[in-house]
Amino acid sequence: MSYAVITICRNAAATIARSIRSVQAQTVPPAQYIIVDGESTDGTLEVVAELAEGMPSGCDFQVVPQPPPPPGVAGIPNAWNLGLGHIHANIIFLLNADDWLEPDAAETVLAAFAEAPEAGLLTSPIRIVADDRQWLLRPRPLWLFPFLMPVMHPGCFVRRWVYDRVGDFDERYRISADYDFAYRCCRAGIPFHSLSRPLVNMQWGGAARQNLPTARRETLEIARRHCRVPGLPFLAYALRRMLGR
Repeated sequence: MSYAVITICRNAAATIARSIRSVQAQTVPPAQYIIVDGESTDGTLEVVAELAEGMPSGCDFQVVPQPPPPPGVAGIPNAWNLGLGHIHANIIFLLNADDWLEPDAAETVLAAFAEAPEAGLLTSPIRIVADDRQWLLRPRPLWLFPFLMPVMHPGCFVRRWVYDRVGDFDERYRISADYDFAYRCCRAGIPFHSLSRPLVNMQWGGAARQNLPTARRETLEIARRHCRVPGLPFLAYALRRMLGR
């Protein structure tokens, strides 16, 4: 069983070195590491090139350029899909350019999939890191999908065949394509398996937090598409607005 890591980036020179080094530090090295760059102008590619020499032996390391997406195509899911098109490994990690893995993350994930061969998607808590504090976000029951994203996407590790079955990321969604993908997995009956300890660290203040109105609108649209109870998505939308989430 092999795994691949995809990191998408655009002007991430301040953080991407930490992400790359966390991949290089894995106790089980990846078969592939794909970095998809959306025309960075801040020195991101120079940082990547400097660290490329430290990739483990046998790792297929590639930098894939992302052209400007056409109108109506969102950049983040388009970049993920570009990366997926280069993957031949069995397990796929999506590591954001400002997130980083625990050193034994890959070893733990591969062992968990070996123990649960029926699982298509493995979830773990993630550690949120802010300037002055840290806290954990843990996976929640899947029945909460009509209300919110019950699994944290940075803590999701997915078998290649799951993408073949349910499809890649929907490129109409700027912020919530991960929610749509996970919801489709749930609706398709993909077995989820959860771990109890965090394997990924996430820097506080990602794209969803910075674009809450868009995230709320997209989440409502996605929930309306997939939820079997029509009123629940509107209730969830109202609650998110009231709570500022």
